[in-house]
Formats: sequence, C-alpha cells, structure tokens
Amino acid sequence: MRHGFTLPELLSVIAIVGILLSIVTPPLGRALDQAAVHESADRFAALHATTRQLAIARNTLARLEVDQARRTATLSVRGTPTVWDTVGSYPLGSANVSCTNATMVFGPLGLGYGTSNTRVIFARGSAADTITTSRTGRLRR
Repeated sequence: MRHGFTLPELLSVIAIVGILLSIVTPPLGRALDQAAVHESADRFAALHATTRQLAIARNTLARLEVDQARRTATLSVRGTPTVWDTVGSYPLGSANVSCTNATMVFGPLGLGYGTSNTRVIFARGSAADTITTSRTGRLRR
C-alpha cells in the first residue's frame, strides 16, 4: 500500500492556496498601512504630551523637533538662554511624516509658542492620519 499524493492533487492544492492569497493580500496590506500610521501618530502624540508636561514640570521652555527625513522627534529642554539640552531622540515609526512647523516650543504654563494650527501628517500607502496642534498646545485628530 502506497501513502502519498498524486501530482494533480498537489497542483490543485497549490492553485487553491494561490487564489486565496491573491484575495487576502490587498486588504492585509491596507491593514498594515493603517496600523503603521496609527502607531506613528500615537508615538507623536505621546512625545507631544511628554514635551508639554516636561515644560510644566521644570518650569522652563521645552522643544519638540520633528525630523521628517529620518522620521524621528528630538525632545530638548532649555538649559541657558542660548543652549538647548537634548533629552532624547525618538523614532516615530515607519510612516512618512510631514509637518507645517517642524519645531514646537512649549512654555512653563504648557502653552505652545508658534505651534498654533501646526499640522503633522502621517502617511503610508493608502492610509493617512492628520494631527493638528491648537493654540493652547493641545492635539486634535
């Protein structure tokens, strides 16, 4: 008695798997794009809140700079009137980043200086998310 599969059986299974993969792949790609965009937006929102709270806690100016090419954000605190002390540089994820104002400065009261209506757009594939900074330094999605 022989155990195994014939060539037509194997080819039909491969054809069925190929058809199923061609149906599943596009929605899966869109879902991965949306997940990457939401992850980048959440990271930016967390860094934005951290910068704002750091300015309040230290009673000084704090700055968040977005590097669009490297997809990173650098958090800095004002040490002296001419020097910014870097707290850290953090990745924003795999989504593309574009902003109308790459530098956001927060004062000791948590208010933003020059950050009014700053838009940060995260995009990858067909997915996109926009975050807008209000006059008071808060975020809107």
